[in-house]
Amino acid sequence: MYSRFRMLLWAVILLAACTSEQSDPAAVLNRYLSATYRQDLQTAYKYLSSQDRAFRNFETFAHHLSMEDIMSDGPFMKKTTFFIETLQIDGDRGRAIVQVHQPDVDRMTEDLLLVALSSAGSGMNPSEFNALLTKQYRDRPVPMITIRKGVGLVREAGGWRISAGWPQEAQVGQLLLQAARFEELGALKEAQAKYEEALILNPNLIALRDKIDSLAFGIKPSMEEQRDFQKFVNKVLEKQQQRIR
Repeated sequence: MYSRFRMLLWAVILLAACTSEQSDPAAVLNRYLSATYRQDLQTAYKYLSSQDRAFRNFETFAHHLSMEDIMSDGPFMKKTTFFIETLQIDGDRGRAIVQVHQPDVDRMTEDLLLVALSSAGSGMNPSEFNALLTKQYRDRPVPMITIRKGVGLVREAGGWRISAGWPQEAQVGQLLLQAARFEELGALKEAQAKYEEALILNPNLIALRDKIDSLAFGIKPSMEEQRDFQKFVNKVLEKQQQRIR
């Protein structure tokens, strides 16, 4: 009897600890991001919402994450730091903006381009390229860049989880294509409406907010801003195509 009571007591204590761990959305967000940038993907995956985990199993999650520029840089990824800029809670939903200080992949690629193309460099596999990166930056600082990214949260089963918005990817991709076509035709109000629909489906896409504001005020973005936004759109569409394949 005493043994059964002790086991029940431990079960209650463990359940309370798990519930407490997920009751603070800021703590959940910190743990998720820390695990991600430490490459502890098993832990990171556990913090995702049930919808996201049902949509994408762990193997697919790990594969897609490895396709991200920063995630493909192996040991350099661990130099990444982050800071939660804002965290807004509205009922069972939350939205955060996070500043991420990470290796500047574009700059590093440019620095290594000539080296990679010399001799047999153009035929390097990923492990060989990572080894070259490590050698290149062994005795000099790694170029860094600070970006802002949106992260959604959802409260379910009494605790907070990360809402990645994966089930909405296909719809968001179609809306972005439609918005781009409207922009090309000069139908800015219609383009703005499509971007707003996409942002409602996935509030994590904070790059859309700046785009919507520029369309609303008739501000023409700079060439650099247009290039950066096009890269963002291409990544969203690329992820959608990878899922289809």
